[in-house]
Amino acid sequence: MPKKESAQLAKTLAKTPDNSSGIYCLGAMSVDRKFDLLSDIVWKTSNPATSTLSVGGVARNIAENLGRLSVDVSLLSLGGFDQDFNYLKEESEAFINLSLVRQIEGFSTCAYNAVLDMKGEMQLGLADMQINEKMDLSWIGQFHDLLSSARLLIADLNLPAETIAYILSLAKQFNIDLFIIPVSGPKMSRLPRDLSSLAWLIVNQDESETFFQTKVKSEQDFAELADLWLKTGVENVVITRGARPSIYVNQSGARLSFTPPQVTHVLDVTGAGDSYASGIIFGHLQNLDPRTCIRLGMTNSYHTIQSPFTVRQDLTAEKLLAQMNILFTEEKNI
Repeated sequence: MPKKESAQLAKTLAKTPDNSSGIYCLGAMSVDRKFDLLSDIVWKTSNPATSTLSVGGVARNIAENLGRLSVDVSLLSLGGFDQDFNYLKEESEAFINLSLVRQIEGFSTCAYNAVLDMKGEMQLGLADMQINEKMDLSWIGQFHDLLSSARLLIADLNLPAETIAYILSLAKQFNIDLFIIPVSGPKMSRLPRDLSSLAWLIVNQDESETFFQTKVKSEQDFAELADLWLKTGVENVVITRGARPSIYVNQSGARLSFTPPQVTHVLDVTGAGDSYASGIIFGHLQNLDPRTCIRLGMTNSYHTIQSPFTVRQDLTAEKLLAQMNILFTEEKNI
């Protein structure tokens, strides 16, 4: 990045824009438990293992990233009356406004449990996500007046299809910038075909293939995926595919390709996609151009996967900018 452009961006971040209200993340929060087996698994009996506990959920992870970047962000989600909810609250409340998170009876807070063998490969995964289905029209309707005056909405596809449709309609009616962050291929069915009220979609190749029921067999096929997304009406689209080049397109005709900086020692890829999306969202909040937004996303992801944490603990706006300048000093778009 040229010195003049870098200095201007530093000034922009130093101004601390009005992030005091109006930014909402809607979707899942969860507790993630990982069990590392100490010997080969023996079914139908007790197995020795070590365990770790961490917080997760796409919407929650993005909210924490933004909170660490000094954005005043609120989370809209549901939890149960249990210890997992208390743990999530303790780990999140320093960075996220949780006043809009509700607890309901009869459901457990979202929890994901993974059993890994001695090579780190998953042998069993158990996900209790039923509470997410209660984030329905009745739930979101409680926040209509609040959300209709939002500055920015970020939704993950853990929300039911009817809720996603409601948020898209709200964004269109009140001219609100909306980001949607998919969760997995199977949940792409929750996304409608008309996305004309969507400002940004950050999606990967697998999720795109699932949505359009097609298979990428060449670079040309990958490029055409972006065109298919534009036909849905979405304003800005980023399609990622891990360490391989990603593509960005928008309705104005811009088309950019970005090669993620290569990491020699990956510690944990958990949260990589959420940190990537968060960097882009942060750049958007600063009114930065798409190229810089995506570079912020790649920078955040690059450092997150070298951290043992789902959301890296050293993240600040100033550090993210400095790290981006180092990574992309000589980077050129393809």
